[in-house]
Parts: sequence; C-alpha cells; structure tokens
Amino acid sequence: MKLDEARFRKRMTQADLFLLTGISTSKISLIENGYLVPGEKDREALASALGVSAAELEFEKRSPLKANGGTQ
Repeated sequence: MKLDEARFRKRMTQADLFLLTGISTSKISLIENGYLVPGEKDREALASALGVSAAELEFEKRSPLKANGGTQ
C-alpha cells in the first residue's frame, strides 16, 4: 500500500509521522507524492510508525518533468 493510504488508515497526519520518525513533513510529502523514494532507514522508520512491515509499503517514483513542461 502507498504511504499516504497507510497513514490515512491509521488516522495520522504528516506531523504525527514526523513526531514518531523524525522525518520532516516536507520530506514525507515528497515521498507521498512520488518525488522522493526513501532510503532503507526511513522506510523502516515509516513502517514501524505505521505498524506495518517495510515490505507492505509501496514507493513509486514519478518521472521527472522535461524542460518544456513534460508534454513530449
């Protein structure tokens, strides 16, 4: 499951995750929106805070936008 889905199921905010993991809310937002894939340490911290295994969390990396706005 995606990080934001797991967070919503636990009725947690990004701020709640920050307090439990020390991962900034801006970094959590980047991860949830696919702009950043967390390293192993952050994956484990997020999974532990959410009460799931790291293998259950899915992290999808968005393709970077091209200079012309990504239309080609």
